[in-house]
Amino acid sequence: MAYDFLLYGANGFVGRELAQQAVRQGLRPLLAGRNQAEVSTLAQSLGLDFRIFSLEETDKLRAALRECPLVLHCAGPYKYTYKPMVEACIQEGVHYLDITGEMPVYIAQQGYDHQAKERGVMILPAVGFDVVPTDCLALYLKEKLPTATHLQLAFSQKGPAGLPPGTAKTMIEMMPFGLKIRRDGKIIDAPDPGYSQEIDFGNRPRTAIRLNWGDVFTAYYTTGIPNIENFMAMPKATSRQAKIMGKLRPLFRFKPVRSLFQGIIKGGSTSDERAATQVYVWGKVWDDAGNHAEARLVGPEAGVVWTVRAALACIRHVLAGEVKPGYHTPAGVFGADLVLECEGVTRADA
Repeated sequence: MAYDFLLYGANGFVGRELAQQAVRQGLRPLLAGRNQAEVSTLAQSLGLDFRIFSLEETDKLRAALRECPLVLHCAGPYKYTYKPMVEACIQEGVHYLDITGEMPVYIAQQGYDHQAKERGVMILPAVGFDVVPTDCLALYLKEKLPTATHLQLAFSQKGPAGLPPGTAKTMIEMMPFGLKIRRDGKIIDAPDPGYSQEIDFGNRPRTAIRLNWGDVFTAYYTTGIPNIENFMAMPKATSRQAKIMGKLRPLFRFKPVRSLFQGIIKGGSTSDERAATQVYVWGKVWDDAGNHAEARLVGPEAGVVWTVRAALACIRHVLAGEVKPGYHTPAGVFGADLVLECEGVTRADA
């Protein structure tokens, strides 16, 4: 085929960086999206071809997919965009990858497992920071303690970079979903959403609060560990604000409220801010006998840099023929060391 992959949502904040880094790595994506001015300008600057269509334009979507062996879907919020893309990929026999962190989307995508297997298509969501680092760390810990029954994962950031605009808007879109944990194999509402604990990320202990992260679904799929929780460290003032927002969660069921908060989100971080930012990921497992294992990752800024490096690592594996038809998780297909293929990432036992 003329192209290595279809990059849909190429003009987004993360999509632009993905396109640029893909070219630097010698890959040739076909860029696509709805905004002709932005997509065409990006394509011309990189010497790439492009296609313009919305996901509702099924014929154009399927025609673009026929030119590529896989798609990296970067247009969210995915609860609105995953369905037409996944279904078109299955119809055309094209492997599907995305960078979503939306747990309800993972659950819905898993429902296509049988159809995808019949067509020889791999459905591989969450190939960005959501959830490659934590998924790989979960599998690494499971391999160290095969009897593990409990898993905790957390991350912390040091530096000035903020969230990409699309990620921030998606987090607001996810507010009505509420905080989830996995207990005895089942996803449930967190009984104590305000719970926090001290976690040593290797640089210093920090207070971390509960977080809705995809591992509550994906890490169970990867490891089979039946009890899973996610946390994020933040300053105490921000933690208090997050708890207040949690109490206001019922209001976010209403789209005008979500739109109001999404409307005040500004542009994303600069390249200098991302370069000055470091992210710490922590994980711990234990079993009913009291055995435990703990490990950490240190890596670059998460929302753009680590996401781009992780996604391109997954793409290289798929292009090399490492494919498992059906629904899968990144570590489940490519192993616990996948994350170490991302430049600037180190792993250590705690």
